[in-house]
Amino acid sequence: MSAAMTARLRLGGLLFVALLLQTTVASDLRIRGVSPDFMLLLTICAGLAAGPDTGAVVGFLAGLLIDLFLHATPFGLSALTYCLVGYAVGVLRRSVLREGNLLAPATALLASAVGVLLFVLVGVMVGQHQLTSPGPRGLAQIAGIVAVINAILAVPVSRLVSWAATGLQGPAQSALAK
Repeated sequence: MSAAMTARLRLGGLLFVALLLQTTVASDLRIRGVSPDFMLLLTICAGLAAGPDTGAVVGFLAGLLIDLFLHATPFGLSALTYCLVGYAVGVLRRSVLREGNLLAPATALLASAVGVLLFVLVGVMVGQHQLTSPGPRGLAQIAGIVAVINAILAVPVSRLVSWAATGLQGPAQSALAK
């Protein structure tokens, strides 16, 4: 089996584990009524570890899997949002972001907040106005809580995703594995 195929299988396994955690454990880890978004975090870490293509694919698959369990929004809304976030993180990783100890947490913090707000924005564009019911302050609080939780979990998850993506070799991949 090739290294790329092994990497794809590992990433698929991580997606499955993240889905299980998201649908079972995350609902019990609420802070002020907001639960973490493990699938978004996995998407962000995939973009960091293996670049924009892998970030977009992992984001699309993570979003589709989560959309199977969200019945309040249209199927594909999470897939579109996560795909855009994973791709953007991968592009920024290649061109703008510099290596450092705070790369994964800082990126997870910003990209998670943007991902939550992008989900609401795209949702409103397709007629899901109920997503704005918490109001601007409530949306900022939700985005902030998800962002902080994901930033805290970013270092171990980014190392795990970096290991899983070994064989897909984006330029950022080898630096995150250290």
